[in-house]
Amino acid sequence: MADWLEAGLKELGYKVTSSDTYVEPSAINVFWDCFQPGMAEKIFAAGVKFGIIATEIPDGIGFNWRNEPEWLERYSAFREVAKGASFIWTMVESTLPYYSELCTTAYIELGFSEKLIPKYINDIPTIDFSFFGLKTPYRESVVSRLRAYAKVEWSDKFLSTDEVALLIAKTKINLSFKQSEKWPVPSPTRIGRLMMAKRGIAAERTEVVTRQADIVGLPSEGEDFVDFALNKLKSNWRAKAEEVFESYRVLMPMKQIMQNVVDKTFNQFQKPKKNRGSFAALLPRSLRLWQKLWRGSKKSHISLADLLPPSLVKSIGCWNIVTWNHQYFA
Repeated sequence: MADWLEAGLKELGYKVTSSDTYVEPSAINVFWDCFQPGMAEKIFAAGVKFGIIATEIPDGIGFNWRNEPEWLERYSAFREVAKGASFIWTMVESTLPYYSELCTTAYIELGFSEKLIPKYINDIPTIDFSFFGLKTPYRESVVSRLRAYAKVEWSDKFLSTDEVALLIAKTKINLSFKQSEKWPVPSPTRIGRLMMAKRGIAAERTEVVTRQADIVGLPSEGEDFVDFALNKLKSNWRAKAEEVFESYRVLMPMKQIMQNVVDKTFNQFQKPKKNRGSFAALLPRSLRLWQKLWRGSKKSHISLADLLPPSLVKSIGCWNIVTWNHQYFA
């Protein structure tokens, strides 16, 4: 989703610099919420202004109803970092009350931007259904049922950003599963990518219907998801994809969404003038495997590389190539 943040801010005229290991003292830094122990102290010592992109759902004890040690540790680290945050931009609207108790908070959606339209579109897709993401028993059961009627592609390895774009382009109907059984909203990043790629979308029904989900259309209550997806395949999915693309463009321009978020969260300090202010986005490499990451100039930057977890570079057969603190391991 870093692509959306960059696109929205640049469309407003802001300078955006980004890095996966360094903070920028002269900019407002934006951190994704995958924090590690010790990171708060180093960020505070740097003395930078910063905000947080909150992607997870607090459950009172941790995040996402997960009680594994690593998730509880992540939640604790988040709470520590949030003590020094100037603002939080949350991806899930229902979490506004919780995050607002910590600091100024706004709900950020992922809208349409010309900058995010994929360069490659396959006019003759050959795959009926595809999905990119973590394998779970539930997801595998759904895919197994679909494979009885259609061609389904689901890679066994992690895909790069370019590989994901190519898979989407080759697919007629792209699947969108919930992150977990309790997860209340469809994935905004996944849905946004698919809408701008003009592909068919079969997204699971969720408790909350976001603006993106309303444009795409979800199964009705009690409707079998496999039947819903197969009906999408049998329908005129191309015409629907064009309709969805146009509605997304008109109803959810990212520039307007970003302006509203900035207005709600930057009243506390002097807003940088357009074309003169800047934002630096620090993107922990472990945040999302398909998220685009950039490296900025190291001059005058403050490194956090030693505090970030190892991250996957590429899978080759049974080998995973990972990087940590500027070193590579297999």
